Amino acid sequence: MVRPSYTMKLRILLLAALMATLTKAQQQKATTLTEPSVEVRLRQGVISGDLSEAGNGRVFYSFKTIPFAEPPVGDLRFRDPVPAGPWAGVRNGSIATPKCAQLSNNSTVQGVEDCLYLSVYTPRPYASDLPVMVWIHGGGFTNGQGESFGPLPLLTKDVVLVVMQYRLGTLGFLSTEDSVLPGNLGLKDQRLALLWVQDNIRDLGGNPGQVTLFGESAGAGAVHFHVLSPMSSGLFCRAILQSGTSLCPWAMAENHREVADKIGQMMNCSRPYDQQTISSSGLVACLRNAPYQDLIAAQKEFVIFNESPQVMLPRVDGHFLPDYPAILLRKGWYNKVDIISGVTQDEGAVLGLIFSLDNATADNLVRNFSVNGPVSLMFGDSEDDPGYLARRAFHHYLGPIEQPAEKRDPIIRLFSDRMFDMCHLDAVGQHLRTSHQNVFTYRLQHDGEYQFVFGLFNTTPEWYKGYVGHADDILYLFSQEKFNQTLKRDEDLFVSRIMVEMWTNFASFGHPTPDMSLGFKWKPTSFPKDSYLAITSSPSMKTFEDCETREFWKNMPTKNNKMLYPERFYKCHLPGCIDMFQQ
Repeated sequence: MVRPSYTMKLRILLLAALMATLTKAQQQKATTLTEPSVEVRLRQGVISGDLSEAGNGRVFYSFKTIPFAEPPVGDLRFRDPVPAGPWAGVRNGSIATPKCAQLSNNSTVQGVEDCLYLSVYTPRPYASDLPVMVWIHGGGFTNGQGESFGPLPLLTKDVVLVVMQYRLGTLGFLSTEDSVLPGNLGLKDQRLALLWVQDNIRDLGGNPGQVTLFGESAGAGAVHFHVLSPMSSGLFCRAILQSGTSLCPWAMAENHREVADKIGQMMNCSRPYDQQTISSSGLVACLRNAPYQDLIAAQKEFVIFNESPQVMLPRVDGHFLPDYPAILLRKGWYNKVDIISGVTQDEGAVLGLIFSLDNATADNLVRNFSVNGPVSLMFGDSEDDPGYLARRAFHHYLGPIEQPAEKRDPIIRLFSDRMFDMCHLDAVGQHLRTSHQNVFTYRLQHDGEYQFVFGLFNTTPEWYKGYVGHADDILYLFSQEKFNQTLKRDEDLFVSRIMVEMWTNFASFGHPTPDMSLGFKWKPTSFPKDSYLAITSSPSMKTFEDCETREFWKNMPTKNNKMLYPERFYKCHLPGCIDMFQQ
């Protein structure tokens, strides 16, 4: 028998030590990354996932259409979401997710009620601890789909991506303003999806203690509602708001009971002969029997001008949302998390497009300004004098209101400031004042080859080129093959690389530029000096200098401003003013 030499013994010991340092996850990774599909056991059952290439030798797995809630149909319509039960056998994770019922661009109803699913994209289809990024899609709370975009280029980084769906429009935000139907069902759907993430994401490679919420437009507004909601406390640790906050004029409504009663009339929900109105329980019971297509289509009956107003929106329900966002922010009553918040350079360019392509729209605005003016800027009935507010805003930006179609740039600036820029800055200011967490702000200024809004068309109007419009930031974070907007220019790809690096750094470290690897530092915004990152192919820190515009909007006597800045509007001779401003 030949005894091993001392050298051989040493080599054996070193090899054993090396093998011991390989974690179970690393060993699993070595065996799974070459498999075209894998199966993962979740709490509900086993699901299969498919392999995809991410480039540069990287791969990821897709697990689609995972039910996180029971189908909200039948008796579950207009009720809080119920966690989904288990399934038998192996669930096919490659099936495309059906979109939630919604109105399409041509006002037909698309999608289905049974739509409460989420999808997970992960480079590690086994137990691990990668940062998790949960995407909430936009669409004004009435449209959109979780899987509208591809998971690349985000999945070129070591993160787990979750995309969710939630009830939209009438099915997601109808309310009787009482305990029968408090509302905010779509937001509660999102919360249940976040609870699912907490319970299951570890088995799909993610760390449930390192979850970042991010969304665009209404998706960003939804993210901000979760920041404000005590019901979402502990379900995430960071938030990214892309072109939207809870303070934006399109983020909430206050006339839900009136809307519900009108829809009840449209659905022939009759009241008892001896009562003025139908009871909430009777109304909801009746609406549970109406075709969901009719309930979704009913939203069209509330449009006054240019697709406004949208009436199916979140509300203060005293539970999910305890109070007005302005009050919660001013008092610091919210979940303290690190935040990225920003806008594109020309958010309102799509409104300029509407006025430029359709002179009848501009003429209608001027001809019936007392109605269409306030509606176009979303000054609703909750304001003391919506007509005054609208005229003051239009005159400030345009001078004489006549021929607005010929005043494209002022129109774009007006809608950019009203709908996105000022509510972004107001929210940032309150977070800086009442929280010690980091707040990073940005403005996307890169003028790329594509404009997101024209993804469904073959061409972009020549005059629109040069504007960085609403949702253009999505082009650099998600793939757009289905919309024929695949990035090809080197400069666009470079901006995409920078944004993906910053967004995933934030999810991983809580800072978009934790070191100088990108060659620049994104500094947190400081109060009262507002500094932001100008996102171009050569990003740099800049200071917001248009103080006159900010003062103009802060001085507008809107309901939000009276709650945010009571010192500007305090009039002690008004009945109830002390109670209101001492809240």
